[in-house]
Amino acid sequence: MRLSRSELNLRVLAALKDNVTWHSGLGSKPFEFDINLDSSQRYRSYLYNATLSQRGRALGERKIQIKLPRQSMDIRGNFDHSDNRMALLIGYEAEMDIFILWDAGTYREFPFNMNVQVAPETIFAAFSSGLALQNRIRRTPTLVEEVVVCAASEFLPRALDLRVKLSLERITKNR
Repeated sequence: MRLSRSELNLRVLAALKDNVTWHSGLGSKPFEFDINLDSSQRYRSYLYNATLSQRGRALGERKIQIKLPRQSMDIRGNFDHSDNRMALLIGYEAEMDIFILWDAGTYREFPFNMNVQVAPETIFAAFSSGLALQNRIRRTPTLVEEVVVCAASEFLPRALDLRVKLSLERITKNR
């Protein structure tokens, strides 16, 4: 099931409940929101439908296809990390109500319509226990280690905190 941009953004708001103190328009892409949990956070989310992969991929694998606003086939993409907002790369698997959070900071100069995947085991683990992690190694052309966070919608606030923590650990480790 493919959701519209507004429906995807509404799913984020519904999962975060009263923790959202501000958000951009529901039709916005990227969708910006501020939350107040343990500490105040400002996010800029690039949110996509997570769909079943086809052809040559693991059975049950989910993927998103990154297409930035105003990006065309001849333009390399970068996420906007300005204005003290953390960029989030999120897939939403509607049938299982699972959010997938990749480490947006590891994606630079990416091609138009780039596929990004998550293993089916990670999706199913999040569905059964609420939260799951997957370690990935990507060739970009160098090797990049990434931890993907998957969460059932009621665990999205916790998943966002974990995504921030893991991203900061990666940045600190790579200094």
